[in-house]
Amino acid sequence: MPSHSKRIAAAFATAVLFVGGAWVASQVKTDIPVATASSTGAQSDDGLVINVHRARNDTGNLIVMAFDQQEPFDRMDIQRAASYVEIPAKTTSQRVDFPDLNNAYYSVIAFHDENGDYQLNYDANGVPTEGYAVSGMNDLESDPVFYYSLIEPGRRVDLSLFYW
Repeated sequence: MPSHSKRIAAAFATAVLFVGGAWVASQVKTDIPVATASSTGAQSDDGLVINVHRARNDTGNLIVMAFDQQEPFDRMDIQRAASYVEIPAKTTSQRVDFPDLNNAYYSVIAFHDENGDYQLNYDANGVPTEGYAVSGMNDLESDPVFYYSLIEPGRRVDLSLFYW
């Protein structure tokens, strides 16, 4: 059994590693300085700023949609999104600005539309065949929930595309 002094030394070492690791992580910047696209055509740090990472190839387009209502979010209805941007897909990270979205909370869905049909495609078992990401989504095996995915304008949000 470890002595009291060894327990204290281990607790101190754990605290140092925890604080040091947190400091190192805070120094890593994922901000992409220049917008790839903007919903208004102008770069801005106002409104929503979305960094999209990990497209698996340069085929097709990346579609990023912001929703302010649950029903269009649940249906991924691009026509009823508060705003959306479509850009050519790239394997490098891309920044998308929504400077006009700054007066409410929004849920964001991004997907890699590899075949250009403006829909997230699924296989016969209901598994997405294209990459996707949803703001605030931690469990990729359950349906996204609008209220859990709401984000506040004025800060950058990182979304990493997920492929099954």
